[in-house]
Amino acid sequence: MALRSFSQNRPNIGYLEPRRVSPSVSTVRLFTPTGWVIGTLHVPEGVGLLPFLNGGEAFFRMTNVSMAEQPQTIPFLALQRKAVLIVVPGEEAMLGLQEDDERERHEVACLFAGGLVMGTLPLPKGVRVSDELMHSQEFFAIEDCTVGIDASPDPVMEAEELVFVHAAEMFGVAELEAE
Repeated sequence: MALRSFSQNRPNIGYLEPRRVSPSVSTVRLFTPTGWVIGTLHVPEGVGLLPFLNGGEAFFRMTNVSMAEQPQTIPFLALQRKAVLIVVPGEEAMLGLQEDDERERHEVACLFAGGLVMGTLPLPKGVRVSDELMHSQEFFAIEDCTVGIDASPDPVMEAEELVFVHAAEMFGVAELEAE
């Protein structure tokens, strides 16, 4: 069996079949332990942002990246998936959410290092917040939310229509109001 280098057959590395998708782009803001990362996230065309975030990629590919501590735009950044605490999608993003009017809305607060997200978590009727999130390692959607970041010297609070929270990286979730 012949050995191949990583530079050979690059489009197929790590995939069972050749990739036949062209990437689409989505402007996002990602909160990490080092602060906000803002840039263009490259998502396979036709795939919603949430299913992409929950896919098997260990790193997210980003271009035109800006960070508070970096004065110049970074042309390319590979950001480790587990370093992302929350994702704020841009207006043009295809979200990939399931629309279901039969869901119950739960008011929650998700706690993570450096801040929290308070908002509404829609769940199927009869499913408790703890049952949904106790074993989850994926990103999930919080609607009509407030994002609080413990930034120096002053904390920052901002309202967002929707954010994706990384369940594997939060250290707690509280249900604020029982239905």
